[in-house]
Amino acid sequence: MDMKKLLMLVGVLAMGSQSILAQTTPTASQVIDKYIAAIGGKAALEKVTDVTTHMSSEGQRGAIMITRKQKLPNKFSTVVNANGTEVMRQIGNGSKVAMGGVQGSRTLEGVPAQQMTAINIIFPELHYAENGVVSTLIGPEKVANKDTYKISHTTSDGSATWTDNFDAVTGLKVQSVITGKSQRGDEITTTMAYSDYRVVNGIKFPMTIQQQSSRGPMAMTVDNVRINRGLRDSDFRVK
Repeated sequence: MDMKKLLMLVGVLAMGSQSILAQTTPTASQVIDKYIAAIGGKAALEKVTDVTTHMSSEGQRGAIMITRKQKLPNKFSTVVNANGTEVMRQIGNGSKVAMGGVQGSRTLEGVPAQQMTAINIIFPELHYAENGVVSTLIGPEKVANKDTYKISHTTSDGSATWTDNFDAVTGLKVQSVITGKSQRGDEITTTMAYSDYRVVNGIKFPMTIQQQSSRGPMAMTVDNVRINRGLRDSDFRVK
């Protein structure tokens, strides 16, 4: 084989390998679509108008009970009780997020509220596009010995970014990393690991959530998930 033909063959093989790589590496939207399909499918998720989740954990103050409520289109709340005493409350009405507890009260608006709302609404991946969230595939990454695809999400104005990792085989979300600011203005990074997915009303939810932040580790167990119980808008009032 002469040199010209050899170079042509090498070029064809290179083009072929690039084509194979393009076919095997998914886009961000394909990864998200696979996740939505893995937890129950778009049709099933779109029938959900509200979700109430009860979780429990153990902390220095004893038993911790967490109640999380979400209601379409963009309302959410989280209440944390430690040994019978309320220690934290977050309520989002779509534009503002009221935060209260043992460390004081404040109301978030603008960028911080936008990020918290985008992350905490029901099945946020289903609504990223309509809310202007831009998702970008970072690439493959090992998480807890699992092959995952890491995706970065950015709010519409580019001011807030967070990441998710999705199992390359099952499509399920295995980790989220979120960076925000404390009341003192310190940057806080929180990592959430999701596992033990189980079906509730035809939809898969993670029943074990491991949280790691500067405040320390916290293992949460989902005790029950209630779907379409008719939550009221008044449950999410921000004064």
